[in-house]
Amino acid sequence: MSPKLIKYSAYGLLILFSPLLFLTLGTYFNWFGVYEDAGDIVQDGRSYLISSNEINEPTSESAKQILFGDLHVHSTFSLDAFLGNLPIVRGEGVHPVSDACNFARFCSNLDFFAITDHAEWLTSREWKDTISSVQDCAFASRDSDNPPIIPLLGWEWTQKSINKSSHYGHKNVILRSIESDAIPLRPIGAEGKFFENLLNMPVSTMLYASLYDFKNRQNYFNVMHRKLITNNLNRCSADKPVRDLPVDCIERAISPEVLFNKLDDWGYDAIVIPHGTAWGNSAPPLAAWDTQLNKKDHNQNYQKLIELYSGHGNTEEYRSWRTLNNNKEALSCPQPSPGFIPECHQAGEIIRERCRVAAGSLEECDKRARAARQNYVSVNPFGLLTVPGSDPEEWLNSGQCLDCFLPAFNYRPQMSAQYALAIRDFTSGEPEGYRFGFIGSSDNHQSRPGTGYKEVLRYLNSDSKYSSKNNFLLSMGPKKEPQLPSTKILDLKKFEDRISMPRKAGRISSFLYTGGLVAAHSKSRNRQALWNSMDSREVYATSGDRILLWFDLINHNSGVIQPMGSEVDLENNPIFRVKAIGAQIQKPGCDLNTNAKVSEVISQLCKGECFNPSDLRKIITSIEIVRIRPQSYSGEPIDPLIEDPWKTFNCEPSQEGCLVEFKDEQFLGSNREIVYYARAIQEPSQAINGNGFSCDKDENGLCTAVNLCGDEKGKEEGDCLGEIKERAWSSPIFVKVPKKPL
Repeated sequence: MSPKLIKYSAYGLLILFSPLLFLTLGTYFNWFGVYEDAGDIVQDGRSYLISSNEINEPTSESAKQILFGDLHVHSTFSLDAFLGNLPIVRGEGVHPVSDACNFARFCSNLDFFAITDHAEWLTSREWKDTISSVQDCAFASRDSDNPPIIPLLGWEWTQKSINKSSHYGHKNVILRSIESDAIPLRPIGAEGKFFENLLNMPVSTMLYASLYDFKNRQNYFNVMHRKLITNNLNRCSADKPVRDLPVDCIERAISPEVLFNKLDDWGYDAIVIPHGTAWGNSAPPLAAWDTQLNKKDHNQNYQKLIELYSGHGNTEEYRSWRTLNNNKEALSCPQPSPGFIPECHQAGEIIRERCRVAAGSLEECDKRARAARQNYVSVNPFGLLTVPGSDPEEWLNSGQCLDCFLPAFNYRPQMSAQYALAIRDFTSGEPEGYRFGFIGSSDNHQSRPGTGYKEVLRYLNSDSKYSSKNNFLLSMGPKKEPQLPSTKILDLKKFEDRISMPRKAGRISSFLYTGGLVAAHSKSRNRQALWNSMDSREVYATSGDRILLWFDLINHNSGVIQPMGSEVDLENNPIFRVKAIGAQIQKPGCDLNTNAKVSEVISQLCKGECFNPSDLRKIITSIEIVRIRPQSYSGEPIDPLIEDPWKTFNCEPSQEGCLVEFKDEQFLGSNREIVYYARAIQEPSQAINGNGFSCDKDENGLCTAVNLCGDEKGKEEGDCLGEIKERAWSSPIFVKVPKKPL
């Protein structure tokens, strides 16, 4: 055989076997990625800390114990958490479901928690592993009648729309049971392209990331593995009963009505909890609770609670201002008010300043500012794109609720909890309304339930690591355009297929917090008693501190005290009692009896900082009462119906807390249902992102510059601490005069 023939034969064999060689090497070195499972639960027999609430003797307000928990936690089975925890975006890599159990037991010392990963692309394998992990967590507690931790199972139905009429928002589904024969075979996700777009990230991006961050390359290979698996999953048929569907298909519900119907078909006990409702990063500018207040899209059998506060901020407070004015479908830019500066107004100010720097005349600059505001409004909700090349700092504190407590970013007041409680639907004769109890949660995306136990470790205990500096995925987006003394006119038709509003990552970081807690007044420390408390709305929310709170109606006709969450008929003016005790002051570090396994958890998950209470408590400084008189006729103006605060009681400093009683002398004469809830305010303390944008202000109190948390000018690595007054919100008590028989 000639040398030339041998050479060509060798080339041919190389070409023939190179795919096999590539597959062999790829399999050996995991180039195609591997499945990241749910991890391992630490099975140890240590003596758990006694929860702070159990140290106190039962009071006359309630003989029930108070259990603290977190019903909104994501592991890296959630697609956004999977990507957001990649090392190249400053994450720690995988945080499996098991981390949530270990963190709740050894770091934050919770009484209960729920894992609620996004259902939209949760595979059958991941769902089964989630169930097994939650069951293992319960087994680790061993004592079924009085367990140290009560793990709950759930998922998030993650819906959003840029159209106000089809925006329903995010909702967590929490299941009562963790027994395999009482759990849906599949979680139920929402329709929409948001997660599809995340999965459609080009393979080249992950390949480049694996080279850029070579030592962590396996993380990026695993992303491509996840992308390959999920993109080839089959959708469940929309016209088959849930029990007739294949186990491994992806199930979707286009609206709350469909979600409720599917839960009815399964027939298992569940609670559906809306959350982040006023968060403007997902809710469009004109979103309002009215859209889903109907017999189809609101089901009181499921929607009994609302997440009032989370790591994404407070959604409690209603305000009369609007992001945009909407008069007979004609949009316009509102004028600024003391508590709110519209983004559309600030768009004009940015263009005015550019014009001034470019030596434009006063008349010309005013003209361009007016044009900028109108351009912003005309392409709602894409107005941000009409100001080319803008920096996050140029928008100052526009778009934010300036007088709210730790508000959600780009606040939507008509999606607040107070607005929800004030409106009624009159289309079916009898007025129908929302009757929500209040909870707090973390909405953490790193398997860390109860992250508000200490205001430390901003990147881990909040989601505020997504800043522009050193963030590979964000830097792959469109580059900034040069700054011009002009504004853009956009064709809205070009944005018809867009499914989300422009990203504002550099500004959102300043409005992400450690998150809240839900507290349940429970007859005993077990799953059924806890569920009964949630089901009856005998729960309350805190901003993270473990404040003890009781709110009761004490003069019911029956002679029985009616706790928070109650719906009552009353023939007299109501008398209420509120008691609040401040949270225990935390000591640094951890104080646990540990073995080697627990020591590893404390080092890796807790980072050496555990729930570590002292014998001293923070002081309750005041108690505020909010009174809401829901609409009594269609179209009744909302603003006068929400009285916040209706009453304020200043408290004497005391380690024993604060106790007040009050009476509503106007109830019987009002001839309408009235909703009451209590808010306990604690003495000032430091908190992550406590100052929001931390504005520099002029002599008139106007913001002249913002100091963004996580910016490139000195606060990138810090905790961005600011002084706040932590608080707790009771669930409402709903009171009405009984109807007289005809």
